[in-house]
Formats: sequence, structure tokens, C-alpha cells
Amino acid sequence: MSVLIFLLLVLLFCVLFIWTKILLPKKHLRSQHQELNAHHQRPLTDAELTLCRTYLAQRQRSPISFTERLLSKLNLARNTCTLRDKSVYTLNHSITHYSLSTSVPELNRYYLDAIEIHLPPNGQPFITADNTIELVYTNQSPLVITLNGHHLLDDLNSSSTQIPPSTTTDTSIRKETSERVAILNVRRQTVEEYALTHANNISEALILCCALLLIFCSLLTPLKFMPWILLASFLIILPCLWLMYRRPPRGHLQEIRTMRGRLRPWGLFGEANPKQQNLSLGILDLHYPEHWYPYIQKDIGQETIIEVDEQNRVVQHGPILSLTHEVKKFPLQNWRHNLTLAVGSLLILIMTTSWLPTGISFKIALARLQGEQRVTVTDIDQLTQHTLHVGDVIDIKGSGRCIVPQTYQSNRTYDFLPFDCSAIYWNTHLSNTLPPSPIIEKTQALLATTSRQLDPDNNDLKGLNPQLASAIQKSGMILLNNFSDIVLKTAQLCATSQDCPRLKSALVNLENAKDWPMLVEQAKSGKLDGLNVLLRPNSAQNLTNLVNVATTTFMSKETRKMVETLSHLPRNGYLFINGQGQLLVDQEQPETSLFDLEPATQWKELQRISAQLLNTPFSLSGIITSLQRDDQGTLHVVVHQQPNTHALWRYVVTTLFLVCLIVLIVANTLLGIHRLRSNFSRYPRIKQDYEASLSEASPLLLRPKE
Repeated sequence: MSVLIFLLLVLLFCVLFIWTKILLPKKHLRSQHQELNAHHQRPLTDAELTLCRTYLAQRQRSPISFTERLLSKLNLARNTCTLRDKSVYTLNHSITHYSLSTSVPELNRYYLDAIEIHLPPNGQPFITADNTIELVYTNQSPLVITLNGHHLLDDLNSSSTQIPPSTTTDTSIRKETSERVAILNVRRQTVEEYALTHANNISEALILCCALLLIFCSLLTPLKFMPWILLASFLIILPCLWLMYRRPPRGHLQEIRTMRGRLRPWGLFGEANPKQQNLSLGILDLHYPEHWYPYIQKDIGQETIIEVDEQNRVVQHGPILSLTHEVKKFPLQNWRHNLTLAVGSLLILIMTTSWLPTGISFKIALARLQGEQRVTVTDIDQLTQHTLHVGDVIDIKGSGRCIVPQTYQSNRTYDFLPFDCSAIYWNTHLSNTLPPSPIIEKTQALLATTSRQLDPDNNDLKGLNPQLASAIQKSGMILLNNFSDIVLKTAQLCATSQDCPRLKSALVNLENAKDWPMLVEQAKSGKLDGLNVLLRPNSAQNLTNLVNVATTTFMSKETRKMVETLSHLPRNGYLFINGQGQLLVDQEQPETSLFDLEPATQWKELQRISAQLLNTPFSLSGIITSLQRDDQGTLHVVVHQQPNTHALWRYVVTTLFLVCLIVLIVANTLLGIHRLRSNFSRYPRIKQDYEASLSEASPLLLRPKE
């Protein structure tokens, strides 16, 4: 089972890796490709591939911080621009150009509709109204390598080719979007704006749940694999926690452009419906937060200053509407993260408590943390001088009594039936033998007299006429020479009228008596003394069977009654129980269960077993995991085998893992509920804050700066 769980976990990590590293980038690439509507595709040549990689490497800024320098040496810098696909896509499209500064080429922005592309610095003079473009996809923006037949990367790397600066003002802006839109500034995202784009991210919680599941699997695997699996899980948890609480690096922060232009509705009948929620600035289709629309209706058709990110999401509108301000004043409530981690921890906790001996692990680990007391005794008087505690290590040698289960269960195989030597009762006065049983003595007496008289080999014909004795011997008949003894032994055993009805009836018929009480009275008075009864062989066999049936019933009842008597322990004393169910007495087990034997043999077998187990030497060594005193004053001491160093570490890890799961469940459940309630009231509080700010703001403050 543990191997299967480990393989499923490895498969899950493989699926997550393939999805995040291969499928998602290709899906994003396909969506860009479909949006740009490329009509031709060809593979990159080796020369073009070399030029692209060289150009992208030259554009990469030099690392500043120690972490960036380290990642750069390892070639793991996450902000490195690399090729996504080794294919060239050809399309015909107009290019929209925004320029923040005519003297700094790096501040130029080029767009195909609403998708930003990267155009090398020498590509601007070749822009026309209708452009034939060849581009490749990178992990940032698509890179244009050919524009209207000009190989831009070849020209850029050729020292002989000098591209004159362009003086043309034709930037291929389409007529329907020819309104003036100015880029005033370009900055990086703030931490609050970055947090907004990852507000509903639960990937870290899922990764933590997978790491917890990996720890659970380590507790099921062999001990030699356990440290390595734990190390792997910690190597997952620590980077995940660092990613959750670190400050986002500069390379992860998107560019925020401050733009000024006329805000226009778009779509069918856009001008006639100014309250619609589809707005644009030039060719850019803007995405406003839903709760901002009531406050921007008055700015539709007016020149407005806004800030947008790379996905054209508006992060600030005017001087008041600001997502950064919202997050600072009203923090985000990522309740999904907490509830996901709480549910995952709960499922793993259920699996852990179901498949692992968590109770023993917790007790042993707690005993180790609290300290231990070693108790070594060989006599019960020495033991009474010590006060036992959970976690104490005991070493006891003595003679005790194996217990008998109070409730006999036929579907369970007890060791040394009916004694269970995984528990030993220890007291000052213990009986070494079974107590005498009058019923058993009467049963044995009846069996003895009937077997002696009905056995053909023991047929006593002494005292009879020789001719009569010879005739009886030749006929094969059996002589009962002490019939009154059988009657009296039967009366003693079957004392009530409901006992042995068939045997009593057979004896009455043999004597031709009126009824059973009269026959017993005759036997007691001596009238049957000297009476000889002749039986045919089949009649003798029937009488033997009737006696066996009657005695079997009494012996079986008495054996079970004695077993029940032995199950009641004397008052006070100690009952040592092996917590692992192992035997405390090294005795040979019987081949046949007690109650599978013949009733006549059960009592003898019980006597033999009791002679061994009512007062048998035992030795016990281990850690006390439970102490409980019952109503009879007997102290029940549950002892677990003292673990070695490796097993102890497994118990400690299991205990710490349980505590960690419980803390995660409680903390994340409380935080998740609190954050969920706060999330419901967040937007109403934001609206109240905006309404108060707008009512107090000066009209000059709301006017865009020139």
C-alpha cells in the first residue's frame, strides 16, 4: 500500500510539472498565435536561431543583487528572455507606435492591436501602413525579426549597414484609432498591485498539501527510505514558504504605463450607451475593476490620465481610484489558500490516524519528552513501593497468572485457550490449581461405575451359580451387579426433575419401577442391594450412550462455568498488558482449542493448562503507555516494547507530524473563516471610502494635469 501511494504521489508531481512547464506555456502560445491570426509558419534556420539568442542575451540587463548574480551563474534567472518556440510566424498587420521620448529608443512601444511586440531599434524606419511581419515568440513579448522584407537582426549585427534615423511621422496608426494618446511614464508594479494579480492563487497551498502527503508516505515506507523522503518533502516546503512570503523580485513585476487620452466606449452603439462597461483608450481595450464603473462614468469622453499594466488592466484612474491604495487600506483576504490547506491537512490527518498507530507514537514520544523512571523489581512488594507513571521503563520478573477473557468469543483464537498470556495478573496470593468442583466429581463417579459395570471385559460373574454364569457368558449378555450404585450416582448428579429425563426413564424401565422417585427411594433403602440386572449388548450400548450424553452436558457447563469464574480477577493487584498483543509467557501452545475437545476431556485439559498458567514465571520489559485502575482496585498497566533508536525516531516524527497537522487544521480553518467574512465586507468598505474621498476632493484635484 505504501509503495502504491508513493508511486501515485510521484505521478502527481510529474503531471503538475508537465502542466505548468509544458502545457500552460504552449496554451498561452496558441492563444497569442490565434489572436494575431498568423497565416504562415516555418521553422527557424540555424542562423536566425543564433541571431535571436544573441540579440536576447544582449538585451538582458546585468544582475545587480547577490541573488540575481547567483541565479545568472546557474543560468536560472527567471526574468531571462528566452525563445518559447523555434518557429517563425508570418502575418500582415498594422503597427501602432507609442513614444514616451523621441531621443530614447528603449521607451518606444509597439502594438499589434492590443498585443505588445518588441521591435529592434533599427526597425522603426521600415514601418508602413500595411506591414508584412515575421516574428518569433519569447517568454515575454513576441520579437519581430523581419519587417517588410528587411531582416532586422542581420542589419543590427552588420557593421557596414547604417540605418539613418527616420524623420517620417507616419507611425501606421489606423484612422479609427488616430486620436492622440500619450505615454507619460513607465514604472514597475508596486507590491500591492502584484499581490492583486495573485490574490486567488492556491498553488502554494496545493504544493504544501503534496509535501504533507509525502511526509505521510515516509511514515509508511521502510526506515532506510524515510530520511530521504522527509528531506525531499522539506526541500519542497521551505522554497514554497519562501515563495509565499518573499518580496516579489523586480523581474516579476510588470511594467505600468501612465497614459493620457480620451476615454471612449467601444462596441456596438458604444457612443449611444455611455454607461456601458466596455471602454478603450486609443486602440487599447481597457479592463476596469467592476467596482470602479460607478465612479468613472463622468470621465467617459473626457481626457483622462490612467495607469495600465501589460494586460491592459487599469490599476489607477485619476488621483483617487487606485488599486494600490485599496490593498494598503483594505488588505486582500486570500481565504481560498487557508481553506485549501485546512481541507488537505484534514484528509491527511484522517489517513494518518487510520493507517498508523498514532496513539502509541504520541504516548512514547511524550514519555521521552517528559523524562523516564526505570523500575526494576522481582517481587510485588518491591513494586508497591514505586509510584508508576506513563513513560516509565519497567523491568519485572516474577510469577503471575495469565488472565481469562471475561467474554469468550468463538470467532477469536485465544492463546492457550481459555487463557490469554498477553496479559499477566500479579498479586501476593495466587491459587496454583483449579478450585474443586462437586459437579465434576459426581460426573466422574457416574462415569466410573457405569464404565466398570457395562464393560464386557470387566463383566464380574463371581458369586453366581456356575451354570447361570456359563449361560450368561455364552449368550453375550452383560450383568449389572451393582444397579443400585448407578441409580444413586444418577440421582446425585441429576438432582432436579428436568435433568437427564431419558437416562432416568431407562433406569426405571430396567427395574420395572413405578417412577423415578420410587426407584431412588428403593436404592436408598437398600431394597436394590444384591439385585442383578441382565442387559443385551444393544441395551448396554444404549445405556452407555445415555450416560455419556447426560455427563457430557454437565461437564461442558461446568467447564465453561469454571472459565467464567477464572475470568473474574481478585481485588487489587496489578494487571500487566502487552500493548502489542505479544505473549509474556514462553509456553508451547496446544494443538487443539479447549472447546474443540470432547467434553469429558475438556476438564482434564483445563486442569493441565491451569497448572501451567495460574502461577507461571514471566518477564516483562518496556515503556508504560497507559495506567488505569478499575472498580476492583486492580491497576491495569499497558506496556509497549521499548523501541530502538530508529523506531523511536519514527514515533517522534509521527507525533510531530500529528501536532503539525492539527495546528494547520485549526489555524487555517479559523483564518479561512475570518478572511472569508472580511472578504464579503471588503468591497462595501472600499466603496464607502471612495464615496467619502470623492465627496471631499476638490474639483481641481480631479482635473487631469496638462
